[in-house]
Amino acid sequence: MAECGFYRQRPLSRYARALAVTAHTLLLLALMARGSSLSWLGALLLAVSLPGILRGRIYTYQWSSMLIACYCALWLAEGWADPARRVVAFAIAGLAAADFIGQVLYVRWRNREETGRAA
Repeated sequence: MAECGFYRQRPLSRYARALAVTAHTLLLLALMARGSSLSWLGALLLAVSLPGILRGRIYTYQWSSMLIACYCALWLAEGWADPARRVVAFAIAGLAAADFIGQVLYVRWRNREETGRAA
């Protein structure tokens, strides 16, 4: 029986990947639940990176993390600008921050594990 790539990884990168996939999926669902056309456009951009993130492709994690950093900044700015929607905007910004941290840690730890195997 062939093992899935997710279970062959060492624990640190596996945990970071689980955080990134969970936060990415929740962020996608949160943007879709907002209902506005701009939120749907943002969700569409996140959905483009979802297959690569689920497959564990390093290149997708690298470019997606830069997109997520922009999402985090935009939702923080909306939270400060609009007091009526502050809680929702900060919650989405928190999801974006968790996604960013998970993606960056996955790339970093996975590269360390790969160079450790090659040595």
